[in-house]
Amino acid sequence: MLHKHFGLKKNPFISNSTIFFKSKILDTSFIKLQTTLCTPQIALITGKIGSGKTSIIKAFVNTLDPMDTKVIMTPIANPSPRSIFKNISSHAGLPKLMYGDDIKLQLINYFDEIRTEGKSVIVILDECHTFSIPVLDQLKTFFDTKSNFSLILVGLPPITKRLRQHVLLPFKQRISIFINTTTLSLEETKNYIEFRLKEAGSTAPVFDEATFPLIHQYSEGVYRMIDQLCFQALTIAYMNKNSIISTDIVESAYNKLDYDF
Repeated sequence: MLHKHFGLKKNPFISNSTIFFKSKILDTSFIKLQTTLCTPQIALITGKIGSGKTSIIKAFVNTLDPMDTKVIMTPIANPSPRSIFKNISSHAGLPKLMYGDDIKLQLINYFDEIRTEGKSVIVILDECHTFSIPVLDQLKTFFDTKSNFSLILVGLPPITKRLRQHVLLPFKQRISIFINTTTLSLEETKNYIEFRLKEAGSTAPVFDEATFPLIHQYSEGVYRMIDQLCFQALTIAYMNKNSIISTDIVESAYNKLDYDF
Protein backbone atom coordinates (compact mmCIF):
# COMPACT_ATOMS: atom_id res chain seq x y z
CA MET A 1 0.00 0.00 0.00
CA LEU A 2 1.17 3.51 -0.84
CA HIS A 3 1.02 4.98 2.67
CA LYS A 4 2.84 2.02 4.25
CA HIS A 5 5.64 2.37 1.69
CA PHE A 6 6.42 5.78 3.23
CA GLY A 7 5.88 4.64 6.81
CA LEU A 8 2.53 6.41 7.10
CA LYS A 9 -0.67 5.36 8.85
CA LYS A 10 -2.93 6.69 6.09
CA ASN A 11 -2.79 8.40 2.72
CA PRO A 12 -2.00 12.11 3.14
CA PHE A 13 -3.30 14.91 0.92
CA ILE A 14 -6.63 13.23 0.12
CA SER A 15 -8.36 12.80 3.50
CA ASN A 16 -11.24 14.98 4.69
CA SER A 17 -9.51 15.79 7.94
CA THR A 18 -11.18 17.60 10.82
CA ILE A 19 -7.74 18.94 11.83
CA PHE A 20 -6.99 22.16 9.98
CA PHE A 21 -3.67 23.76 9.08
CA LYS A 22 -3.17 26.90 11.13
CA SER A 23 -2.40 29.72 8.71
CA LYS A 24 -2.52 33.49 9.16
CA ILE A 25 -5.66 33.77 7.02
CA LEU A 26 -7.39 31.06 9.08
CA ASP A 27 -6.67 32.85 12.35
CA THR A 28 -7.80 36.21 10.96
CA SER A 29 -10.96 34.69 9.47
CA PHE A 30 -11.90 33.10 12.79
CA ILE A 31 -11.66 36.44 14.60
CA LYS A 32 -13.91 38.07 12.00
CA LEU A 33 -16.45 35.27 11.75
CA GLN A 34 -16.85 34.95 15.51
CA THR A 35 -18.51 38.37 15.52
CA THR A 36 -21.42 36.86 13.55
CA LEU A 37 -22.35 35.00 16.74
CA CYS A 38 -22.90 38.23 18.65
CA THR A 39 -24.67 40.42 16.10
CA PRO A 40 -26.65 39.37 12.99
CA GLN A 41 -24.64 40.50 9.97
CA ILE A 42 -23.57 39.52 6.46
CA ALA A 43 -20.11 38.14 5.69
CA LEU A 44 -18.50 37.47 2.30
CA ILE A 45 -15.69 34.93 1.81
CA THR A 46 -13.99 34.93 -1.59
CA GLY A 47 -10.91 33.32 -3.08
CA LYS A 48 -9.46 31.33 -5.95
CA ILE A 49 -10.55 27.75 -6.62
CA GLY A 50 -8.99 25.47 -4.03
CA SER A 51 -7.64 28.32 -1.88
CA GLY A 52 -9.27 27.17 1.38
CA LYS A 53 -12.70 28.83 1.48
CA THR A 54 -14.45 25.59 2.38
CA SER A 55 -11.76 24.74 4.93
CA ILE A 56 -12.28 28.07 6.68
CA ILE A 57 -16.03 27.46 6.89
CA LYS A 58 -15.63 23.87 8.10
CA ALA A 59 -13.02 24.87 10.67
CA PHE A 60 -15.24 27.71 11.92
CA VAL A 61 -18.34 25.52 12.15
CA ASN A 62 -16.30 22.89 14.01
CA THR A 63 -15.68 25.42 16.78
CA LEU A 64 -19.39 26.05 17.31
CA ASP A 65 -21.49 24.33 19.96
CA PRO A 66 -24.79 23.07 18.48
CA MET A 67 -26.39 23.94 21.82
CA ASP A 68 -25.51 27.60 21.26
CA THR A 69 -25.67 28.02 17.50
CA LYS A 70 -27.94 26.72 14.73
CA VAL A 71 -25.98 26.43 11.48
CA ILE A 72 -27.75 25.96 8.14
CA MET A 73 -25.18 25.31 5.43
CA THR A 74 -26.05 24.68 1.81
CA PRO A 75 -24.23 24.79 -1.54
CA ILE A 76 -26.54 25.89 -4.33
CA ALA A 77 -25.49 26.98 -7.82
CA ASN A 78 -27.51 29.29 -10.09
CA PRO A 79 -30.59 29.36 -7.84
CA SER A 80 -33.80 31.17 -8.65
CA PRO A 81 -35.18 33.61 -6.04
CA ARG A 82 -37.68 30.92 -5.00
CA SER A 83 -35.39 27.90 -5.04
CA ILE A 84 -32.80 29.47 -2.77
CA PHE A 85 -35.31 29.81 0.06
CA LYS A 86 -36.66 26.31 -0.56
CA ASN A 87 -33.10 25.06 -0.29
CA ILE A 88 -32.45 26.89 2.99
CA SER A 89 -35.75 25.62 4.39
CA SER A 90 -34.97 22.03 3.34
CA HIS A 91 -31.52 22.07 4.97
CA ALA A 92 -33.12 23.52 8.11
CA GLY A 93 -35.38 20.46 8.21
CA LEU A 94 -38.61 22.44 7.93
CA PRO A 95 -41.86 21.16 6.36
CA LYS A 96 -42.16 21.80 2.63
CA LEU A 97 -44.33 24.74 1.60
CA MET A 98 -45.41 25.67 -1.91
CA TYR A 99 -45.24 29.47 -2.08
CA GLY A 100 -42.09 31.56 -1.80
CA ASP A 101 -43.49 34.14 0.61
CA ASP A 102 -44.75 31.36 2.90
CA ILE A 103 -41.30 29.76 2.91
CA LYS A 104 -39.60 33.05 3.82
CA LEU A 105 -42.10 33.71 6.61
CA GLN A 106 -41.61 30.15 7.85
CA LEU A 107 -37.84 30.70 8.02
CA ILE A 108 -38.14 34.07 9.75
CA ASN A 109 -40.44 32.59 12.40
CA TYR A 110 -38.13 29.60 12.80
CA PHE A 111 -35.14 31.87 13.35
CA ASP A 112 -37.14 33.84 15.91
CA GLU A 113 -37.90 30.64 17.81
CA ILE A 114 -34.23 29.68 17.88
CA ARG A 115 -33.14 33.12 19.07
CA THR A 116 -35.81 33.02 21.78
CA GLU A 117 -33.97 29.96 23.10
CA GLY A 118 -30.84 32.11 23.40
CA LYS A 119 -29.12 30.64 20.35
CA SER A 120 -27.49 32.30 17.33
CA VAL A 121 -28.53 31.47 13.76
CA ILE A 122 -26.03 31.33 10.89
CA VAL A 123 -26.98 30.62 7.27
CA ILE A 124 -24.03 29.71 5.03
CA LEU A 125 -24.53 29.77 1.25
CA ASP A 126 -21.79 28.49 -1.07
CA GLU A 127 -21.38 29.19 -4.80
CA CYS A 128 -22.57 32.78 -4.36
CA HIS A 129 -20.65 33.87 -7.48
CA THR A 130 -23.45 32.15 -9.44
CA PHE A 131 -26.20 34.19 -7.75
CA SER A 132 -28.14 36.55 -10.01
CA ILE A 133 -28.99 40.14 -9.14
CA PRO A 134 -32.63 39.19 -8.30
CA VAL A 135 -31.40 36.47 -5.92
CA LEU A 136 -28.99 38.79 -4.13
CA ASP A 137 -31.71 41.43 -3.92
CA GLN A 138 -34.10 38.86 -2.40
CA LEU A 139 -31.46 37.89 0.17
CA LYS A 140 -31.05 41.57 1.12
CA THR A 141 -34.78 41.95 1.65
CA PHE A 142 -34.94 38.67 3.55
CA PHE A 143 -32.10 39.73 5.85
CA ASP A 144 -33.69 43.15 6.43
CA THR A 145 -37.07 41.70 7.40
CA LYS A 146 -36.00 41.03 10.97
CA SER A 147 -32.22 40.75 10.89
CA ASN A 148 -32.54 37.72 13.16
CA PHE A 149 -29.75 35.63 11.59
CA SER A 150 -26.22 36.02 10.21
CA LEU A 151 -25.60 35.27 6.54
CA ILE A 152 -22.23 34.00 5.29
CA LEU A 153 -21.74 33.94 1.51
CA VAL A 154 -18.90 31.93 -0.01
CA GLY A 155 -17.76 32.14 -3.63
CA LEU A 156 -15.20 32.88 -6.30
CA PRO A 157 -13.82 36.41 -6.95
CA PRO A 158 -16.34 37.32 -9.72
CA ILE A 159 -18.93 38.00 -6.99
CA THR A 160 -16.92 41.05 -5.91
CA LYS A 161 -17.14 42.46 -9.44
CA ARG A 162 -20.90 41.84 -9.52
CA LEU A 163 -21.34 43.66 -6.24
CA ARG A 164 -19.79 46.79 -7.79
CA GLN A 165 -22.89 47.22 -9.93
CA HIS A 166 -24.96 50.19 -8.81
CA VAL A 167 -28.13 48.11 -8.47
CA LEU A 168 -26.41 45.93 -5.84
CA LEU A 169 -24.95 48.82 -3.85
CA PRO A 170 -27.65 48.46 -1.12
CA PHE A 171 -26.67 44.80 -0.70
CA LYS A 172 -22.92 45.48 -0.64
CA GLN A 173 -23.39 48.17 2.00
CA ARG A 174 -24.93 45.56 4.30
CA ILE A 175 -21.82 43.34 4.18
CA SER A 176 -19.76 44.00 7.29
CA ILE A 177 -17.17 41.21 6.98
CA PHE A 178 -14.96 40.72 3.93
CA ILE A 179 -12.54 37.76 3.83
CA ASN A 180 -10.29 36.92 0.89
CA THR A 181 -8.43 33.62 1.03
CA THR A 182 -4.89 34.37 -0.08
CA THR A 183 -2.52 31.69 -1.35
CA LEU A 184 0.24 30.22 0.81
CA SER A 185 3.77 31.57 0.87
CA LEU A 186 6.74 29.28 0.21
CA GLU A 187 7.28 28.83 3.94
CA GLU A 188 3.58 28.13 4.54
CA THR A 189 3.55 25.66 1.62
CA LYS A 190 6.39 23.70 3.20
CA ASN A 191 4.73 23.85 6.62
CA TYR A 192 1.42 22.70 5.13
CA ILE A 193 3.02 19.68 3.43
CA GLU A 194 4.83 18.70 6.63
CA PHE A 195 1.61 19.21 8.60
CA ARG A 196 -0.28 16.80 6.31
CA LEU A 197 2.52 14.23 6.49
CA LYS A 198 2.75 14.44 10.27
CA GLU A 199 -1.02 14.05 10.51
CA ALA A 200 -0.67 10.87 8.44
CA GLY A 201 1.93 9.51 10.86
CA SER A 202 5.21 10.59 9.27
CA THR A 203 8.28 10.34 11.52
CA ALA A 204 10.94 10.85 8.82
CA PRO A 205 11.37 13.22 5.82
CA VAL A 206 9.42 12.22 2.71
CA PHE A 207 10.10 15.21 0.46
CA ASP A 208 13.60 16.39 -0.39
CA GLU A 209 14.17 19.96 0.80
CA ALA A 210 14.72 21.10 -2.81
CA THR A 211 11.17 20.08 -3.80
CA PHE A 212 9.37 22.72 -1.72
CA PRO A 213 10.17 25.75 -3.94
CA LEU A 214 9.14 23.72 -7.00
CA ILE A 215 5.86 22.59 -5.40
CA HIS A 216 5.12 26.17 -4.39
CA GLN A 217 5.85 27.39 -7.92
CA TYR A 218 3.65 24.80 -9.61
CA SER A 219 0.80 24.96 -7.09
CA GLU A 220 0.90 28.76 -6.76
CA GLY A 221 0.35 28.20 -3.05
CA VAL A 222 -3.20 26.88 -3.56
CA TYR A 223 -4.16 24.20 -1.03
CA ARG A 224 -5.96 21.90 -3.43
CA MET A 225 -3.18 22.12 -6.00
CA ILE A 226 -0.58 21.31 -3.34
CA ASP A 227 -2.61 18.27 -2.26
CA GLN A 228 -3.06 17.05 -5.81
CA LEU A 229 0.57 17.56 -6.81
CA CYS A 230 1.96 15.93 -3.66
CA PHE A 231 -0.31 12.91 -3.94
CA GLN A 232 0.71 12.43 -7.58
CA ALA A 233 4.36 12.65 -6.52
CA LEU A 234 3.83 10.03 -3.80
CA THR A 235 2.12 7.74 -6.30
CA ILE A 236 4.97 8.01 -8.80
CA ALA A 237 7.58 7.42 -6.08
CA TYR A 238 5.66 4.39 -4.81
CA MET A 239 5.43 2.86 -8.27
CA ASN A 240 9.16 3.42 -8.83
CA LYS A 241 10.04 2.19 -5.31
CA ASN A 242 11.56 5.53 -4.29
CA SER A 243 11.46 6.40 -0.59
CA ILE A 244 12.17 10.13 -1.00
CA ILE A 245 10.36 12.57 -3.31
CA SER A 246 12.91 14.36 -5.52
CA THR A 247 12.51 17.38 -7.80
CA ASP A 248 12.45 15.03 -10.80
CA ILE A 249 9.45 13.22 -9.31
CA VAL A 250 7.65 16.52 -8.65
CA GLU A 251 8.36 17.56 -12.27
CA SER A 252 6.92 14.27 -13.51
CA ALA A 253 3.86 14.61 -11.27
CA TYR A 254 3.15 18.13 -12.53
CA ASN A 255 3.45 17.02 -16.16
CA LYS A 256 0.99 14.20 -15.56
CA LEU A 257 -1.55 16.67 -14.13
CA ASP A 258 -1.40 18.61 -17.44
CA TYR A 259 -2.07 22.11 -16.07
CA ASP A 260 -0.25 23.89 -18.93
CA PHE A 261 -3.23 25.38 -20.75
